[in-house]
Amino acid sequence: MNNSLCPCGSSRLYSQCCALFITASLMPETAEQLMRSRFTAFYFNEYPYLVNTHHPSQREANELTSLQNSQETSHWIKLIIHQVKHGDKQHQTGQVEFSAFFNENNEFFELREKSRFIREQDQWYYLDGEPNIYRTNLKLKRNDLCWCQSGKKFKHCHAL
Repeated sequence: MNNSLCPCGSSRLYSQCCALFITASLMPETAEQLMRSRFTAFYFNEYPYLVNTHHPSQREANELTSLQNSQETSHWIKLIIHQVKHGDKQHQTGQVEFSAFFNENNEFFELREKSRFIREQDQWYYLDGEPNIYRTNLKLKRNDLCWCQSGKKFKHCHAL
């Protein structure tokens, strides 16, 4: 996993990208870095990171359990960042518009969201977002890695 490309779409190795944030070696310096690392946490089922980076004022009492239950049948595939407003080191707030593609019960969906982030005491948090979910006819190429995270190419896994 550490020698593979990061699922966030940065074209960097996981070990040199989102793993640094998920393992708490570093803290994201921008809202976009937090967005990418949160997608990667969904991809790898790193639920404690998702809870810890969700603003405390927005967390549910049983958020960890809720995340685990809601994500049982979801497999995250791909992240596309459309637009970033603010969210740099000099800002206290930021917004990231993105599309996250996922598979649930062998159907593909796109989650398109404008997420809001806030920085408090030098830590970025996900605050909330305006989500829209669409069924999509996402087509994976035969040589892409399979959405199920088996490590196999799509043509040797779920494309059969």
